[in-house]
Amino acid sequence: MRIGTWINKRVGLGLLLSVLLCVAGAALGALLESKELLQESQEGVWMCVTWAVAAFVGCRFSLQNTEGRLAHIAVQGALLYLAVWCGALAAGTDMQFRTNGWYITACIWGGAVVSAILPEGKKKKRRSRTAGKHRGRKGRQ
Repeated sequence: MRIGTWINKRVGLGLLLSVLLCVAGAALGALLESKELLQESQEGVWMCVTWAVAAFVGCRFSLQNTEGRLAHIAVQGALLYLAVWCGALAAGTDMQFRTNGWYITACIWGGAVVSAILPEGKKKKRRSRTAGKHRGRKGRQ
């Protein structure tokens, strides 16, 4: 299997979608915390759920119409995990990452694995109509 089959355009778009969902989740968490609807003790749980949902949605997006599901989620999960650590180290949140790091790791990889395990929804097949048969019209007499 070539590396080009593992990393394609959908993987990049799925990673971008995951990062955007995480940024939106972090912004929503900050808003809820400022309105005192989310307590500081629940912040780690909020971010873990946000990362799990972001990993799931991003991996699900990248798996559409592909073969080799496990290879795709391995690449997607590794890239997302690398992006999380780079973002955490760049922002200087290493101390907070020590307490919730294992949970965030489990949520990222768990969301990716669940997206690969769940089957894709079956698309409804469109039945072709035969010529001359139209709904709502009566034939000429």
